[in-house]
Amino acid sequence: KITRHYIFVTMAGPSLSTTTNDDTSSPSAADPSRRPPTITGTAPDDDADAGILTYQSYRYPAKLAPLTPQERSLLDAYAAIRSYEREAARIRAEEAKRRLEEADERYRAKVREREKGEGVDGGDGDDDGATAAAAAAQGGGDFDDDDDGMAGSSSAATAKTTTKKKQQPDHAADNSASSSEGEDEDEATKQIRRQTQKELSQLRSDVSAAREAQLRKEQKEEEAKRKEEQLRLELLGDAGASGKRKRSDEVGYRDSDEGDGASSSSSEEEEEEEYGRKNRSDIISGPTIKKKRIDHPTNYGNDRATAASQPGSLIANLSGTATPIHDFSKKLGMSPASLDGSVLYPFPDQPPEPWKPPTDPSDFTDRCLELELPDFDYPLLRGPHSHDLRHSSASSFTGNNTLAIKFHAPSSSSRFSLNLTLPHPLHRSYDRILFHFNPRQFQKGGQLVINDKQNTMWGNAINVPLSTMPLMFGKVACTLVVQIGEEGFDVFLEGVHCARLEHRWDWGVLKEILEEGEKKKVGRGSLMLQLPSSDDYGNPENWMVYRVWLGRKKSMAGDLDGVAGVNIYSAVHPRKLFLSNLPKLRTDPELDLRRAELERAFRKYGGPSGAVLVSVQKHSSIAFVEVASEQLADLALVQMAGKYRITKARRTKHEALMEERAKKEKEGGGGGGKESVDWD
Repeated sequence: KITRHYIFVTMAGPSLSTTTNDDTSSPSAADPSRRPPTITGTAPDDDADAGILTYQSYRYPAKLAPLTPQERSLLDAYAAIRSYEREAARIRAEEAKRRLEEADERYRAKVREREKGEGVDGGDGDDDGATAAAAAAQGGGDFDDDDDGMAGSSSAATAKTTTKKKQQPDHAADNSASSSEGEDEDEATKQIRRQTQKELSQLRSDVSAAREAQLRKEQKEEEAKRKEEQLRLELLGDAGASGKRKRSDEVGYRDSDEGDGASSSSSEEEEEEEYGRKNRSDIISGPTIKKKRIDHPTNYGNDRATAASQPGSLIANLSGTATPIHDFSKKLGMSPASLDGSVLYPFPDQPPEPWKPPTDPSDFTDRCLELELPDFDYPLLRGPHSHDLRHSSASSFTGNNTLAIKFHAPSSSSRFSLNLTLPHPLHRSYDRILFHFNPRQFQKGGQLVINDKQNTMWGNAINVPLSTMPLMFGKVACTLVVQIGEEGFDVFLEGVHCARLEHRWDWGVLKEILEEGEKKKVGRGSLMLQLPSSDDYGNPENWMVYRVWLGRKKSMAGDLDGVAGVNIYSAVHPRKLFLSNLPKLRTDPELDLRRAELERAFRKYGGPSGAVLVSVQKHSSIAFVEVASEQLADLALVQMAGKYRITKARRTKHEALMEERAKKEKEGGGGGGKESVDWD
């Protein structure tokens, strides 16, 4: 097997040496000037002593033999290209030489015509050289542009040669004839010289006149600028004029060594300023506009009280009113010194650094941020339809109801979340969550998920598109406010009411949990804020929390039209059960089998008749089972928890409206009797 190596080809230029080819049969051997250069191949060091072969005047190592047809054709192409290049260079040189000769001939013809027209046939002396030089100078601009400057150089050389020839005396001519002709030539030369000097004098006078005109124009422009500056100073008032005069005096003092011109200029400016002051009443007919002077605080030295009392610049004033990224807006009234709340984070005994979730959490509780929310009114969690709150008013609740968070979510963040739960340990490792806030940037085009969690079971989530909300991801800092009211948890982002999660917990169950905490003396009148480190699957969350504030504020909710989660009847259905995490069904026979299976499993909770209502859907992993009574539903939750993932279902809006209608009819005496109508 023969290993091919690359041949490094060196194109030899005109100054490099080339090797001749002994093959006289080739065209390049017959014409040495058109022979292509030698192409040498560089072999490795261990083959330096190997033989060198030649092909078409190209040398290559013997170990590469025999050459392939492709290599031979490549070398032939190199030789042909080099041959064409040499031929092209030769043609260009001949063309340049021809053009040079034509330009020289044109110049000689013009010189002869000019000498013939002036009657100069030849002679000697300096006058003849001057005549030739003048002719060359006058005819230099008549050449064509396509000569590329070569005709000019040739003409100059020809003029020098002609001058030298004219300077040589003609000893063969007759002395008397030479003297008579010399007198005529001297007279003609003098005439030409006088004419030339006259033209030069006229040209010099024209140039001088043009320079004087330009100088006068510049002086007029400078004078107009000085008058304009003087008028501006007059409009600004005495302070500006005095400052200008002071600067002018300083400049005049520094430039006093430059000559009398500078002194005269300064005196002229002073006279103009004095003239302007005398005629100020004639120039200004209205009130004087004075420029307000604003000194920087640093001009007052170390006297901070004096500096603070002086006004700053406009930019300084604007920057002073800007809200820092780690603080809340002054309009919200959530400063550390506010009387209706306090800052929970950063902690007073720690440096004010933002909190960030860890990048490698083991679970969502690993190094998470947990803050206790004290002084909370638990009765607010009863909901608006609770019997205990019918006669209560908003003024009866005096605890904290507003939570504010200043945060930053990078544009690369996929999600972050926070949880409002019962106090520790009543939340049971966060299996009981009252309010869950979770923006997800890259899920379904970006959406905000709001939900709750009861005994490890997530409820029906409220999904709000991020496109309908203020920007959260990629913004320098955002303000999130969560207000807890009688209706539920109201979410405000940058002051915009985005969503509401109505109270979903059953007050009876919640009251039992709180009473249990009272017995253990834990969580009295407080909630817990948790900022998880990751989601339920261990994926780390990415955001940054600058400040957390808790206090009491008036309700920020206004018009509820279009607010997500408002008027959603999410109360728990007393008799309906919700089953999740079931295998998906794709055909109608599978639906029938699932329905029959659930009817057999929950038949004992159907009362005396054993009838239960089962609802299943295709391409879904959930199902609904409605039993006979609320007691049987609670019993099914306990007994079937090991076989199914089960919880109580929530009422739909239609079911809630039907129940309210039935309740009103029952309170009105079975719907009331028929109205009697008196006919005319």
